Amino acid sequence: MMNDVIKIFEKPLPSTRSGAFFNAFSYPTKISPESIAVYIASMTKPGDVVLDTFGGSGSTGIAALLCEKPTDRMLSLSQELGLSPEWGARNAIGYEIGTYGWFAAKTITNRLKEKEFKKAVNDFVKKAEEKLGKYYRATDPDGKEGYIRHVIWSEILICGNCKKEVSYFDAGVERNPVKFNKLVKCPNCGKESIIDEMDYAIEDYSDPILRKMCKRKKRIPAWIYGSTDGKNWDRAAEQEDMQLVEDIDIDSSSIIPKKIKWGELHRNGYHFGIEYLHQFYTKRNFMIMHQLWEMTNDYADSVKDALRLMLLSYNASHCTLMTRVVAKKASKDFVLTGAQSGVLYISKLPVEKNILLGLARKAKPLAEAYRLLQDCTGSFEVRNQSSQHLVDEDGSIDMIFTDPPFGDFIPYAEVNQINELWLDKVTNRVDEIIISESQNKTLDDYKIMLKDVFSEIHRVMKTDASAVVVFHAAKAEVWQAFENVISSSSLEVQQANILDKEQASFKQIVSCDSVQGDPILLLKKTSINRANLDDNMDIIFKILEEHIPDTEFDERRIYSLYVNECLKKGIKISYDAKDAYIVIRNFRRDYTVNGAVNG
Repeated sequence: MMNDVIKIFEKPLPSTRSGAFFNAFSYPTKISPESIAVYIASMTKPGDVVLDTFGGSGSTGIAALLCEKPTDRMLSLSQELGLSPEWGARNAIGYEIGTYGWFAAKTITNRLKEKEFKKAVNDFVKKAEEKLGKYYRATDPDGKEGYIRHVIWSEILICGNCKKEVSYFDAGVERNPVKFNKLVKCPNCGKESIIDEMDYAIEDYSDPILRKMCKRKKRIPAWIYGSTDGKNWDRAAEQEDMQLVEDIDIDSSSIIPKKIKWGELHRNGYHFGIEYLHQFYTKRNFMIMHQLWEMTNDYADSVKDALRLMLLSYNASHCTLMTRVVAKKASKDFVLTGAQSGVLYISKLPVEKNILLGLARKAKPLAEAYRLLQDCTGSFEVRNQSSQHLVDEDGSIDMIFTDPPFGDFIPYAEVNQINELWLDKVTNRVDEIIISESQNKTLDDYKIMLKDVFSEIHRVMKTDASAVVVFHAAKAEVWQAFENVISSSSLEVQQANILDKEQASFKQIVSCDSVQGDPILLLKKTSINRANLDDNMDIIFKILEEHIPDTEFDERRIYSLYVNECLKKGIKISYDAKDAYIVIRNFRRDYTVNGAVNG
């Protein structure tokens, strides 16, 4: 087993962003359970107990269960890494303060049989189509009745010159090939304006849920995509399309308005007029979602939860105004995509999807996930509570695999509330371990709360137990806080590795100071607290000399490797990613000038 522990930290651990468990439901920064399972099976024995103090959507628990029934991916990954795992049932415990993560974890691991789930989905979708399909009806370009696949809505802008309304879809974008213009020419006065500098139109409307007049950004249906007798079509939206939405009658007597609690993610621009859950939807899709949610009450509890998880998984990415279209190079038409992960962004062209069409597709990976877990005999207890005070006995845990929140990287409670409000129980943000101005939580608060957790980890670990921790940060001060947490909890870093995600998160893609690859740290108990040594920039230079000839050189990965070396050596991390990148770029420039890269 010791040889496997050494081997497993010699190569980056691939974490796929595909397959049944990834596609079954969305969750920010989710790690592949199959990758985690290889660690667990290589570092524990059958019957051992694995703990996750930041359970998220249950990846560690799922991984522990899969150790009994290894997938083809797990077997091939073990072979690639040169490992000899001891497969067999493990037991797991997960702590997760987030309501949605807790619900997803306990539901996907409730051992519902695949056959029972499929039967319920077929019945549910059939009844939903009979009851609600009429709301997605539309005529095709030939006047025949078909159904809507999705609708692109357009924000209405105000011309700064003549003050008249301008459709962003009509004036700001082009099709065949698709192009998003930076300038808009007003069709009324001919004046060109920079889109981002134009005001948006505001309209008064009667809110059926709040039962009062409210204000919102003005948006109209712009382009309809549909199907008739198996043939897809698209056309410009017409007045009857808007009227169909306006005529929808929502019985608000059974609907309680659910308030959005805004924090770091609120933007005055695209969130104008959105203060309640239902305002994140078109009128039609909120009504459809509400009806579907109520329909799940007709099923047994385990099936009801599974159907609700299916709804929530589709909901967060595809049911709200956060669904969008993008342009790909030389594409003739818009490319449909879901909401951006980890944020609550609404574009100027929000998309309204036909929810009924999406459910059948969403059921497939869920059914596959249930099939893979249905015969696993290990236990997985999911606790919807803070891990600052674990209820487990001293020295009772054989291994920890956990993925703590990365400082101020993602405000999980704020992001997940879209789904949690449907569950009627949102995350208690008092217990959220985060750096957050809206919650008045500083770096020191974050460090104190995180130290509570790692002190508890030390308490419940067996003497020879391992704690594998995935951590990601681009700021030196966050890394320094994390270092302090580890050392003051009588833990030490023995080995380090990189979690190699096949696809970066949205924030990692757009941020100029992001980090590629999340460091994976192997922690063990120690009886002393190691003091941090002075920083040694030679570590970066040594790593650069080793990796700069690489054809796939990535400065973000260099920073992760630098962090790993500092943690292993107990050296203070004093460079933010953006500062380290300056050194890295200068080093590489000099290296290139001297002919070493090309020569």
